[in-house]
Amino acid sequence: MSDLPPLPDPVAHRRHWLEYAATGAALVLSAVSLWVAIGTMDANTKMVQAASWPFLQAATSDSAPDGSRILIFDMVNAGVGPALVETFEVKLDGRPLRTASEMMQRCCGYDPRKPHPVAIHQPGIGSWTEGNLAGTVIRAGESRRLFAYPMTDANARAWTILRDIVAARRLLARACYCSVFGECWQGSSAGLHPTRVDRCVAPAVPYTE
Repeated sequence: MSDLPPLPDPVAHRRHWLEYAATGAALVLSAVSLWVAIGTMDANTKMVQAASWPFLQAATSDSAPDGSRILIFDMVNAGVGPALVETFEVKLDGRPLRTASEMMQRCCGYDPRKPHPVAIHQPGIGSWTEGNLAGTVIRAGESRRLFAYPMTDANARAWTILRDIVAARRLLARACYCSVFGECWQGSSAGLHPTRVDRCVAPAVPYTE
């Protein structure tokens, strides 16, 4: 049997520059598509977060719609998403308050040792209603009543003292609250620019009621 002739060497294929250009264009197009996709995802995430942004601020007044004199302290969620209120604190002249009773004791002469109801046993102070925020959820556009103090003929002096304290911004509140996405803010009820925080830390003296 005779030997087969050797196979010829393969013909070297020289790539045309258009092939390199097409490959490069495909890589650039893929990179651009990935960049656009990442940018779109980031923009969508920010839009969703913006659509769930909470913003708490105080709303105070000294009269009701019917014209009666009453001091009202409300906290309103002026944002567009629910506010998960983690902590809440109130200070009078820079000193923390634990309760509305303590506030009335400091400002207006309320004596907690006397029996209740206050309107009967301390008519010069009169009665009030109170509430708290910490550990609650406030929906967008919802308000939460913190304190309501109606004026009477007997407690007009104490009522005026407290009204003037509020007007002078000697009584300030601060809340720390989060969105449903875990973004948290802390700020004074009187401020428009709350501070972004990683998490809410309980104050040394929380306001309970």
